[in-house]
Amino acid sequence: MAGLSAVVPLLLTVLLGWVLRRRGYLKEETAPQLMWLLYWVSLPALLFRKTIAVGGEALLNGNLFVAIHLSFFLMPPLAWLLARLAGQERRRVAVSVLVSIRSNNVYMGLPVVALALGAEGVAALSLYLAVGLFSYNLLSIAWAQIALSGGLSRRHLVETARSVALNPLFLACLAGVSASLLGFSALPRWLDAFLEILGDLATALALLALGASIRIVSPLATLRSAWRDVTLRLFVHPAVMALLFRFFPVEPYVAGAVILATAMPSAVNNFVLAKGMDMDSAYAGEVVAATTVLSVVTVPLWLAWLGL
Repeated sequence: MAGLSAVVPLLLTVLLGWVLRRRGYLKEETAPQLMWLLYWVSLPALLFRKTIAVGGEALLNGNLFVAIHLSFFLMPPLAWLLARLAGQERRRVAVSVLVSIRSNNVYMGLPVVALALGAEGVAALSLYLAVGLFSYNLLSIAWAQIALSGGLSRRHLVETARSVALNPLFLACLAGVSASLLGFSALPRWLDAFLEILGDLATALALLALGASIRIVSPLATLRSAWRDVTLRLFVHPAVMALLFRFFPVEPYVAGAVILATAMPSAVNNFVLAKGMDMDSAYAGEVVAATTVLSVVTVPLWLAWLGL
């Protein structure tokens, strides 16, 4: 019941964003503007402010680094194998590989972690992003390209690395880590208050923007076609992460935040990436919609399992 109480307000906010778009109060051009404000202003402020307090740990927490990256090397081959055994064509196989590790750990993960674990959880999620965000982006795309074409394009990987290096979320975490290592363990009060105001926009804005951007056509039909990838996304990846933490232990609140982040629905931008890389983008959109809808059930289950 506690898990359901934690996730229902979040999903109601997502639903509100969806309804507002359907009713025309959030125009088609408004959702990208919300995403821009969130992506370039609110989230970087929040992540920098949280990461600076734990930044030094990001380079010293070897177990966290190993566990995260092992999951990035375990999940895509598993998704690839299952999709091939099911006889899926290569463009859809590539989508399965892409979404296997690309969860919505910011737009939905951040609000869930904040509500379940509070400020300590947000700091842990910032640490997770500082350690894994670069590899999360680079490796997911590399694996997907291998599945799509059977090989790697050096040009494509260089472009991906460049875009990730300019990602404002990655840069915010990197700046927080760097500042912490340089001895800036606390910000001036006026700057901290300013960043706190900007960061406070993140939770509601993320959920409204998510609701305004998803498309739900036929949930049952979508689930029938995407059940394998839905299962991998919502159950298998967080279970693998929990198992890895048995062998590479970290602080309980860090483990909880990371497991919750990996239990989130498919990232909304998987659809954009699939379209840009000539994968089955329609199927990618189905996975985003199905996992987002089903998370109303699965997220409370994970919260209950974690004792939150």
